[in-house]
Amino acid sequence: MGELMRDLRYTVRSLLRQPGFTAITVGTIALGIGATTAIFSVVQSVLFEPLPYEESDRLAVIWANLTNRNQPHFNISPLDLRDMQEQSTLFEDLAGVVTRAQTLTGGDGDPEVVDIALTTHNFLNVLGIVPLIGRGFVLEDSDPVSPDANPGEIPPSTVILSHELWQRRYGGDRQIVGRTIEIDSNTAMVVGVMPPQVRLHFGLAGLTPQVDVWMASQIDVDAWPARRTGLWVVVGRLNEGVSLAQAQSEMDGYSIRMRESSALMETAGWQLDVTLMLTELTAEVRPVLLPLFGAVVFVLLIACANVSNLFLVRASSREREFAVRAALGGSRGRVIRQLMIDSGVIAFTGGALGLLLAVGGNKILQTLRPAHLPRMDSVGIDLTVLGFAAGASMLAALLFGLVPALQVSNPRLTDCLKDRGRSSSRSGQLRFRNGVVVLEIAMSMVLLIGAGLMVRSFVELQRVDPGFDATNVLTFRIGLPASEYPRAERRIFFDEFDAALAALPGVEQLSSSTRIPLQDNGVGGRYGPLEALTDESLYGQATYRMVRSGYFEAMRTQLVAGRSFSPEHFADSSAVVVVDELLAAIIAPAGDAVGKRMLIRATTPDPQEVEIIGVVEHQRGPSLAVDSKETVYFTHGYGGSSPRMTYVVRTGIDDPTSLLPQVRRALSVLDPRLPISDVRTMESRVAEAMTETRFALVLISAFGLVAMVLAGTGIYGVLSHIVKQRMGEIGVRMALGGQPSSVLRLILKQAVTLTVAGTTLGLIASLWATRLMQSLLVGVSPLEVPVYVTVALGFFAVAMLACWAPVRRATRVDPVIALRAE
Repeated sequence: MGELMRDLRYTVRSLLRQPGFTAITVGTIALGIGATTAIFSVVQSVLFEPLPYEESDRLAVIWANLTNRNQPHFNISPLDLRDMQEQSTLFEDLAGVVTRAQTLTGGDGDPEVVDIALTTHNFLNVLGIVPLIGRGFVLEDSDPVSPDANPGEIPPSTVILSHELWQRRYGGDRQIVGRTIEIDSNTAMVVGVMPPQVRLHFGLAGLTPQVDVWMASQIDVDAWPARRTGLWVVVGRLNEGVSLAQAQSEMDGYSIRMRESSALMETAGWQLDVTLMLTELTAEVRPVLLPLFGAVVFVLLIACANVSNLFLVRASSREREFAVRAALGGSRGRVIRQLMIDSGVIAFTGGALGLLLAVGGNKILQTLRPAHLPRMDSVGIDLTVLGFAAGASMLAALLFGLVPALQVSNPRLTDCLKDRGRSSSRSGQLRFRNGVVVLEIAMSMVLLIGAGLMVRSFVELQRVDPGFDATNVLTFRIGLPASEYPRAERRIFFDEFDAALAALPGVEQLSSSTRIPLQDNGVGGRYGPLEALTDESLYGQATYRMVRSGYFEAMRTQLVAGRSFSPEHFADSSAVVVVDELLAAIIAPAGDAVGKRMLIRATTPDPQEVEIIGVVEHQRGPSLAVDSKETVYFTHGYGGSSPRMTYVVRTGIDDPTSLLPQVRRALSVLDPRLPISDVRTMESRVAEAMTETRFALVLISAFGLVAMVLAGTGIYGVLSHIVKQRMGEIGVRMALGGQPSSVLRLILKQAVTLTVAGTTLGLIASLWATRLMQSLLVGVSPLEVPVYVTVALGFFAVAMLACWAPVRRATRVDPVIALRAE
C-alpha cells in the first residue's frame, strides 16, 4: 500500500508539472464521458427503468390488429374483453382503459378541461395501484345505468382524483372523499385520491399519460352494439412464470375462434397481439435512442484513442527514465503500474468532470426532447448512472493507458541509455499510433455521414406538404356538456360562436373539426366500395373527421376535384362526404371518385351508403415524417353533432395567440362555464412534429463535429511526432541539397495514407451502421451517395488542414540545428 501511495503522489506531481498535457487529456476524457453519461441516463430511464407499477415485468398490453387493413392498434370491444377475462387461464386478470377530455365544474374553481381515464373496475388492481386516501374501485362502481332511468334515479359516477388535481384545485383537502363534483354537468362521487406522479405508460395506445380524474365505467356490456366496435386499451397481468410467447399463443387461439365466427373479422385479419408493457411504451423511441447511444459511444472511443496517442508520446519521452529503472533492478510490472496509475488519475478526474457536464447535458436534452419521449421527467444522475460513469472511467483508463504502458515498459536498455535506436524501438509505437488514427477517422466518418443524413432528412421534412397552411392560425378546443347540450342545441351554439368569432378584428377565416392535423388520428372506421356488401375483403380502414362549414378554406387545404360542403349539407345532415387523395385513389383508381357512392360505418352497426362530392389534398396526421391513413370528412351534423370541436382561426395577426382574450370573452357571453383547452398556434404544432428529427439531428451533428475535431487532432499529433522523430533525417536531406518540396511530399504522403485508409474504412462501416438509422430518416436513403462523397471530401480537407503546421515545421528545418539535435 505504501508503494502504491508513493506512485500515486508521483503521478500527481508529474501531472501538475505538465498542466497543458493534463488539461487536454482530462478535458478530452471529460467530454467523452460527459456526453456518454448524459445519453445513458436518458436511455436507462426511458428504455430500461422498470415501470412504476407492482411487478411491472408481468404486465402486458393487448391490441386487436386488423392485419388486412394496415391497422395494428385497434381498440378491443367490451364484449371481447369480457370473453377474454372468462376464457384466459394465463392472465391473473385483464382490464380496460380509455382516456378522454371532459369539463370539470363546481364551486371549487373555474371550469376547466380535465383528462379522464375511464376504466373497468379492476384496472387499478391489475396495475397494483393503491389510492393514497380513500379506496379504489369495486365491482358495484361499474353497475350499468339503465337508459330508461329517470335523471333523479341515476347514481353518481365513481371517481378517484389525481394527486396533482387534488392539490391544485382542492388544496389537498382530505375531506374530499365522499364529496360530489360535476363532470360535464353529471354528478360524480369522489371515493379516493391517487398517490403522486401516477401516469399511464402505454406508449402507442394514444392515451393521455397524465390523467386528472379516474372514473369507473358504467357501460352495459350486454347492450354494446357489436364486437367490431372497439373501446378499450387492454392491459393484463400474467400469471407467475407465464412467458410472453405462451400468452400470445393463448390469444392466437381466441383470435382464431373469433375469425371463424365472423366473416368480417376474417376478412379484416382480426388478430390479438400481446406486448410487454415496457416494450409497448418504448417501441417508438427505441429506434431513436439506441443509435444516439451508439453514436456517443463512438465519441468516447475516439476520445480514448486521442488520449492514448498523447500518453504514448509522453511515455516515449520517458523511455530513458524507464531504462535506468530497469538497469537498477526495477521490474516491468512496476513501470506498468506507474503508467496505469497515471491513466487512472486522468480517467477518474475526467469522469468526475464528465458527470458535471452530464448534468448540464441533461438540461439540454430536456429542452430538445421530442414531445412523445416518455419518462423524461425522471431522467437524472442516480446510482445507476454514477455506476455507469465510474465503469466508463475505468474502461477509458484501460483503453488509453494499457497499450502505451505495455509498449514502453520493456525498453532496449543499451539503445535507450546510449539514446539510439529511435527508429527500431519506436516503429511499433508509430504503427500503433497510425492504427489508432485510422480508427478515429473511420468512426468519425460514420458519425459525420449519420449527421449528413439527418441534415438531409430535416431538409426533406421542411419540404413535406402537410396539406394545409399553418401561418397565423390559432387553434383551441371547446367541449360542450352532452347532457346540457342535446344535438340540436350543439349546432345552435356553434353557429352562434362562429358568428361571434368572425366578428372579431383580425379574423380572416375560421372553422372547426373533431380533430385537426398533428393532433391525433381520432376516430376511425371502415369504408369500401358498394361491392364490399358481398365481398367484405374490400373494406379498408380510414380516419373519420366531422367538420363545420369552411374547414378546408380555413386550413387552406386544396380542393382537388368536385366541391366542398355547402350550407344545405349542414342544414339537412346529408349523406355526403369529402375524401382525401389517398382514399380517392383507392376507391376510384381511374380518378373519377367524385359522384361515386361508397360504404362507411360511422354511426350505425351496419355500413351506410354515402356519396363522394369532393376530393381534397391529404392532410398529414400525428406526424409529418410518416404519412397518416386515408381520411373521410363528414358534415358536423352527420349522425349527430359532436359536442367537442377543435377550432382553427386564421388571422392577419403575426401573433395569433394575442386574439385569445377576445375569444374567451366571446365564449363567456354564450356560456361562462365553458373553458378553452389545447390552445396552440398551428405553427407550434408543426414545429413540435419536427422535434424528433431535430433532436436526432442536433445530437448526431454535435457528436460528429466533436469526433471530427478529435480525429483531426489525432492526425496532427501523429504527423508532429513523425516530424520530430525524423528531424535528423530531414536535416540530412536538406544539408545534401534536398528541396522543401521533397520534404512536403514525405509528410503529405503520410497524411494522405492515414486519411485514405480511415476514410475507406469509415465508408465501409457506414454502409452497415446507417441502416440502423432508417427509422430516423425522412425521404432519404441510408445510401445517399452525395452525403457520402461530401463527407469524405470534407474530411480530407480537415486532414490537410491538420497537417499544415507539421508540414510547415518540416519544410523550415535548419539542417545544422536538426543534425545537432540528432
